[in-house]
Amino acid sequence: MRFKFLSAASMPIAAIAVAACALCAPVSAQDDKAVVRSILEKNGMKDVSVNDVAEFGRDGRAIVLKLNKRGLDGAALSAFPQEILKLTALKGLFLKGNALKGLPTDISALSELVELNLADNNDLGSLPPSIGSLSNLQKLDVRYCGLTDLPPEFGNLKRLESLQMWGNGFVELPYCITELSSLKEIYLKNNKLTMIPRDMVKMDNLRYVDVQLNYLCHLLPEVETWLASRDKRYKEHQYCN
Repeated sequence: MRFKFLSAASMPIAAIAVAACALCAPVSAQDDKAVVRSILEKNGMKDVSVNDVAEFGRDGRAIVLKLNKRGLDGAALSAFPQEILKLTALKGLFLKGNALKGLPTDISALSELVELNLADNNDLGSLPPSIGSLSNLQKLDVRYCGLTDLPPEFGNLKRLESLQMWGNGFVELPYCITELSSLKEIYLKNNKLTMIPRDMVKMDNLRYVDVQLNYLCHLLPEVETWLASRDKRYKEHQYCN
């Protein structure tokens, strides 16, 4: 029996379109479960059930993935599992308490993320510029991640409402924070802040600000007044002596 191979030129347009779609087809529902299973097995968690760490939508796509260290057996994750980037329907990703040393530059593949929790990854050190491409992100937790700065692109997170950054090493709060037009609450306790951007006073949606246990001792009068309107006792909890 002889097989006849067709060139692209001799194929019908519809057939070419079908072939192209096959190459770029999204991960299927069954594939999402297989991806989660692969992540668990490659990271020493063969006895952990897929349903213990993931939630799935009606279409079977993974929408929540919980790989917090407290809820997992085995060693903490030391590297971001690249296979997570295949779970493009994720809305919630929880990686608290691991030992991650960075995020992949193509984190932007998770464009549906609404909540990202990276707290207690003490050696994370920085966030990639591509974090600013997570246009649907509303809640970000980066407490105790060893951060000292943020990329300018961070200001592109126009839907971000809650930002938790306790216990990092910020001396100055990056100006890109003032570009977060939807931000309602920010937690900055226990950093090394000596100043915050003047334009924060223009952030009309920002109603809750926690800046205790910093070095905010010599602020501009308008900034001091604005801060006091959010926390009347903030000056009582600064390292000013």
